Amino acid sequence: MTDSSAPAGTPPSSSPTESSPDALARFFKSSSAGRTAAASLKKAAEVGVTFTDAPGDFRFTVEDGSPRLVPGKAKDPDFELTLAPGATRALCARPDADVGDLGILFFQHMVASNPDEKIRVKLHSGLLKLTMRGYLGVLAAGGQKVLSWMANKGLQGPGAIASALSKLKKS
Repeated sequence: MTDSSAPAGTPPSSSPTESSPDALARFFKSSSAGRTAAASLKKAAEVGVTFTDAPGDFRFTVEDGSPRLVPGKAKDPDFELTLAPGATRALCARPDADVGDLGILFFQHMVASNPDEKIRVKLHSGLLKLTMRGYLGVLAAGGQKVLSWMANKGLQGPGAIASALSKLKKS
């Protein structure tokens, strides 16, 4: 990773030479929404992360209440994300966004048709495990903004969320 000593509140580098993993790691250090969302996650929560424009495996975890992207393969990932460069740039360009706006942006990139903007998700955990690890708390932190966006996409109520999760598990 590049400069891990950047102070909180420092926006991601706009340097064209900064790698996607470095930009996302910097984003997690600077984003108050990232910290707010991470506050719901339990210590066991872990996400495998790969980038279409950078080699290697990474894992998203929460350490001391702060979100972290660290090199290495996730040991027990709840899901795996594959981020295209456009998705990474879009997320990292919003260090001051709230949890709801970031949640919507994340979901928009999940359903993007352009491969350079896409976030692919492969789910490994079921609804019970996701709940126990705090992910529904992250969804709740997104508030009415995220719930309204999901409702506009036809995802209303626990049944619709369970159905969407089962589709992600099959992908």
